[in-house]
Amino acid sequence: MDCIGAAGLLDLDVAAFGDHHTVRADLVQTAVAAAMAKYGHAFEGKDVVLIGDTPLDVEAALAAGATPIGIANGSYSVAELAAAGVTIVLPDLCDSEAVLVGILGL
Repeated sequence: MDCIGAAGLLDLDVAAFGDHHTVRADLVQTAVAAAMAKYGHAFEGKDVVLIGDTPLDVEAALAAGATPIGIANGSYSVAELAAAGVTIVLPDLCDSEAVLVGILGL
């Protein structure tokens, strides 16, 4: 299913992806540095949200003190992502409201 969903709400200029670094935990620092450069604000801890679809993504977020949001649209199920330690798991990014609730903790 195609959807616009939350894509328009995310600033992908300050995102980090697997091709930016081979160690997923280092991706958090890559994104934080990009956000600092763009916005002039130091982001840390729960100000940082990592959206990922694997247990390794969840592990990287938790190791960096970031908030993990699991997206169960890949090879891993809601249960597998929850077992990795994520408390927010969505089926995809199509529901903008659900994504915002996850990010903002509303």
